[in-house]
Amino acid sequence: MKKNDSEVIQTVARVMAVSFGEDPMNSAQLEGLKKREQLLEAHSLMHARHALRCNMLHVLDGDPRAFLIGQDTSKEHKGRQKLFMIRMYLKTFTILGIKDLRRLFANIKRHRKVLSFDWPKEFIPGRYYHIKITAVDKSLRGTGAFRKLITPAIDYANKEQIPMALETHNKTNVAIYERFGFELVKTIQSSETPIEQYCMIRKTGIDSG
Repeated sequence: MKKNDSEVIQTVARVMAVSFGEDPMNSAQLEGLKKREQLLEAHSLMHARHALRCNMLHVLDGDPRAFLIGQDTSKEHKGRQKLFMIRMYLKTFTILGIKDLRRLFANIKRHRKVLSFDWPKEFIPGRYYHIKITAVDKSLRGTGAFRKLITPAIDYANKEQIPMALETHNKTNVAIYERFGFELVKTIQSSETPIEQYCMIRKTGIDSG
């Protein structure tokens, strides 16, 4: 990275907060919270730091305004991930008041049936490349930044001969990822919410479009 870690983290966190704010699932879980923006900023900063620390953060040609957070599952640090989640919960409790916490828990309960990170096990028996977050700042949209961002991840997966997996709650993203060889393999739905989770897999050895 051309910029120092602190500058990268700050920029990634800023772009991520906007991306989280636009995401249907995050918007639904944070609906009605008075300190919504403060929580988004804090969580984004923590995500950025964690991703950098665990070598999951991939920025576009040194420009953190576009980034991908993802990793080969064989390189995951489960202990670090658990510790990270604990820190996230603690940060949430320090930011939100009682009313906000109650609202947050109620929102999470309502949408938990359409939030799964274990779904790939149903389709992939071994390791795979898991794309967790992708975000492109509005100033770079329409410039081909997303293609440049995702191509190295696809190249890595093809070289290692492993599939790729991702989940999104934004239906618009489905068509975008399909252009790069991803296939919608499962849609998770619940009668308790109109939000759906779209589960996508990209097999190895196929053209990216």
